Amino acid sequence: MLKFAKNLAWLGSIAAVSAITVSLLPSGAAMAQEGAAGEFEEIVVTARKRAESLLEIPESVSVLTGADIDRQNIKGLEDVGFQVPNLNLSMRLDGFPNVSVRGLGAFGNTQGVGFYLDDVQLFSDASSRFGDLERIEVLKGPQGTLYGGSNIGGAVKFVSARPDSSSMFGRVKGVVGDQGIFDVEGSLNLPLGQGDWAMRLFGFWANNDGYLLNPNPPRLNGIVGDNDEDIGATEESGVRVALSGPLGDNLSAYISVRSNEYEGPNNTWIRELDESDLQHPNEVPASFNPQHERNTTSGMVELTWELDGYDITSVSSWTTTESFRFTDLDQKEEYLLSLFRPEDMDVWTQEIRFTSTEEGPFQWLGGIYYSGYDEKMDSDLVWYDTVIYSGGEISGPLGCAAGSLCSGVWAGETVTEAEELGEVALTPFEKRMRDKSHLAAFINATYDLGEWEVSLGLRGDRWKNDTLRFSTGHTGSDSGTEILPRLSLTRWLSDDSMLYGTYSRGYEPGGFNISEDVPDRLVPFDSEEATSFEAGWKGRAMDGRVTASVAAYFIDYNQRQIETQIPAENAGIVELINNVGDSKQFGVEADVRAAVTDALSVAFSAGWIEAEWDSGTSVVSGADADGNPIMKSIGGDTPPVTPDFSWNVGADYVQPLANGMTFNASVQISHNGKYTGLRLSDPAGVSVVNPSFTLVGAQFSVASERWELALNVENLLDEDYYTDVQTFPDFFFLDGDADEIIVIGTLGQPQLITASVSYSF
Repeated sequence: MLKFAKNLAWLGSIAAVSAITVSLLPSGAAMAQEGAAGEFEEIVVTARKRAESLLEIPESVSVLTGADIDRQNIKGLEDVGFQVPNLNLSMRLDGFPNVSVRGLGAFGNTQGVGFYLDDVQLFSDASSRFGDLERIEVLKGPQGTLYGGSNIGGAVKFVSARPDSSSMFGRVKGVVGDQGIFDVEGSLNLPLGQGDWAMRLFGFWANNDGYLLNPNPPRLNGIVGDNDEDIGATEESGVRVALSGPLGDNLSAYISVRSNEYEGPNNTWIRELDESDLQHPNEVPASFNPQHERNTTSGMVELTWELDGYDITSVSSWTTTESFRFTDLDQKEEYLLSLFRPEDMDVWTQEIRFTSTEEGPFQWLGGIYYSGYDEKMDSDLVWYDTVIYSGGEISGPLGCAAGSLCSGVWAGETVTEAEELGEVALTPFEKRMRDKSHLAAFINATYDLGEWEVSLGLRGDRWKNDTLRFSTGHTGSDSGTEILPRLSLTRWLSDDSMLYGTYSRGYEPGGFNISEDVPDRLVPFDSEEATSFEAGWKGRAMDGRVTASVAAYFIDYNQRQIETQIPAENAGIVELINNVGDSKQFGVEADVRAAVTDALSVAFSAGWIEAEWDSGTSVVSGADADGNPIMKSIGGDTPPVTPDFSWNVGADYVQPLANGMTFNASVQISHNGKYTGLRLSDPAGVSVVNPSFTLVGAQFSVASERWELALNVENLLDEDYYTDVQTFPDFFFLDGDADEIIVIGTLGQPQLITASVSYSF
């Protein structure tokens, strides 16, 4: 704690000096004039579910504008995470996000951070590609009052560009580059005749060979596999159609339908044998290439009634996703252990909001919300009839030759057909049906007292989880009601500078584990909760040429949900979510943007976190001779997936050329701090630290009114890094058992050079 106090004092001093320095610079108008030379345009966000200036919201919100997204070629979750300190975000190789904000939320099946597309929460395909975006908003800290459960760490909001009835316009963009990348996307805005109706279309198709390789080494029986060498190859496509326009004098509609398809690798982990010396190889010698196929169809209808003094907004959505995942769990070329994981998900949401519109000191917003989530998982562990002992001696059939039944399992034959012929044995892994729901009412009110502003919010959120283990008929039901308050106090120092303090709460619902090692019941886990205190300063100066913010926070995190995978006697592997204990998080963040000249702008942001498990927290570290668990204290240790210090520096240079052309050069340097990866409860007590890494990206372009040619370089210095790491059971069975622990990691993007051409009309 003494170290933390010194670090906090040091960072706090820097933050205070930065705030005072910026606040003493000559101040300009209260609102930047849009388009003024060298001046940052005002950024409007909907973090509090109404349009507001970013610099007027009493909480930390980071924004990537549409121009940022396009210029930096941001398409994946990792690209977003690298731009925002204290946001640790990447795409899990099973297609779901790995995400934590300020150390809240944990990688794996416990998400903890909400993802949204146009006010609709994404439960099944948050890692899909969403193009034609106006901006991406990252809300830091618990967002329970306005957003409910599964937003304990914050929220990531994708805001799409809406139809415009004023004119027809569009754009087509093609990208080619390393890794066999071929990517094309297009958008089109069409006015629809009379009545101010308009339609907006967006579509894309992308193919990528990836940077992971399957070398197909010979198995112990001498047979060589015939898998595609490009084990990380991905093909993805999507289309979105949106309509908007009036339905009456005071009623308008926005309707959006989208379809996304993804086919790519699944859990192509890099296997590391020494947790203290990570090598970052790019080879995955799997017996079958792990694959993931996912199809999602979604629609939303937003209706807005403009009444005297307030608006009524109804947002209805439905989403259906079919997903099939295959994983080679032993991660070796031998036929030992695989996992088939088909999953179907259906989600319905409905929100009705009432929002004040009259000018005046008192503004309010309230509403009701419902969501229903139905999921079916019918997964099996697949055991091949092959056992390998130390020395390479094989018992049982010699594995699968090319073109035999085993390769036919993935090529088209069902697992059941293979089982009937005696080639494989099945163990149920997750045979479950889950029905989860939320019913909530919320309100948030703000009163302007001149130099002071007070904001108070409250939400009552009723959650329910009904789970059926249909392989055995066991059922479980759990529910609870969470009261989620929020209080903010703002003190305006001038028209361009304010201090604020915010108190907020969030939670993640509980649920049930399906453990085949515990065949006679479901294994429950409780909900987790977080209470946050944040204080900060925001301001702008020099006629809008400089904007800055600093924030410090303290978070009390209780009953933390952590995912573990442990080897089990009867099931090979058991995947569990456990309430490990309580922790405390402390941190400081800072953000500064400056227009140095009319042509050059720079930005700097940084975030630091100190987190500790509370004293008395312990985990199972093994078993004694009688099989009783041995507990190990972790009080004072750092919880997993909590990077210590991250920062980002960026610069943009725009220079007009002759004949109406424009030259643009941009560079971003992102540093991600080290953190402890997810750790098992294992006898060896093995843990792994993901080292810090620094990535450099650069873009260069020449553009006319309609054409743009661009060059983009990711990871310019070709840094080796993992986006996530964890310990994992060793299923290679080289010594006849499965009690060894290895490290698995998701390898990050190596150096990648792409070129693009865009045409706007």
